Amino acid sequence: MLTINKQQFSQSVRQLLQQTDQIPPLTETTRALIKLRNNPEASMTQLVDLVGQDPALAAFIIKYARMSIFGYGNRIVSVHQAVSLVLGFNTTLNLSMSISASGSLRLPNQGALGRVVLWTQALECAALCRELYSFAGSGRLFDGDIAYLCGLLHNFGYMLFAHLYPKEFSYLNELVTRYPEQDVRALQLQTFGIAHDTIGMYLIRLWDLPDEIAVAVAEQHYPDYAGKHAQYVKLLALVRRLMQNQGESDACSYIDTAILVKELAIDDHAVNAVLEKIRQNRQEFSALAQSLVA
Repeated sequence: MLTINKQQFSQSVRQLLQQTDQIPPLTETTRALIKLRNNPEASMTQLVDLVGQDPALAAFIIKYARMSIFGYGNRIVSVHQAVSLVLGFNTTLNLSMSISASGSLRLPNQGALGRVVLWTQALECAALCRELYSFAGSGRLFDGDIAYLCGLLHNFGYMLFAHLYPKEFSYLNELVTRYPEQDVRALQLQTFGIAHDTIGMYLIRLWDLPDEIAVAVAEQHYPDYAGKHAQYVKLLALVRRLMQNQGESDACSYIDTAILVKELAIDDHAVNAVLEKIRQNRQEFSALAQSLVA
């Protein structure tokens, strides 16, 4: 059992996260994808060529586009088809960038907080964000691509924690695996004085991604947040509630989920259907996550 002074540990983590040279460098592919994302004149051809240079990434994008949720199946045989017919430029770029960036972070594959579980949750969360966007009103309060990235990156703080503090993360992974009924964030705060949401915020800002994502990740447990980019916080909190991941809750049980749906101008009749659609594809999301650790 580890003996940790949580106040000292929390302060040490925050200080480390402010030292950019301590964060693992991004791969050449990741840097190129981020550069492409920041280029308003980027083309689909450039993206397809870039993804195609990484065989593992290309294979994943094709597998993702073949999911039954999209309805194309094995008719998708190339990255170009995956992008042009199914995923679109932005989803492909954001997904590729996230996968490539996570490859520089070391963490165990198995356990309640292992890579397989974290990626399964990330893929499901992102897909649910994307589906809910399609049922928001004509005067949508949030951007679909930003929403997708919020879902995809919401738990990346765990990955950075595992990379920087493998011994401490291993202990946390063991605790969460052993006590699945315990609130995961509460365990982190009680043991380490800092949680994955704060660590994830630092990581997203170091990667120079939109501030909307950093705020949503940092405040995802507080759907009563009323500051800048509150709509993304509420969306991520709503999605996390709908997913009901074991051992996770937010700090605002007094806020009814229906209120969040209304505040985001999402068709409340569509929410259950969208959630069921994601649940029906859970095995496919899990298989995709497994492919990332093969």
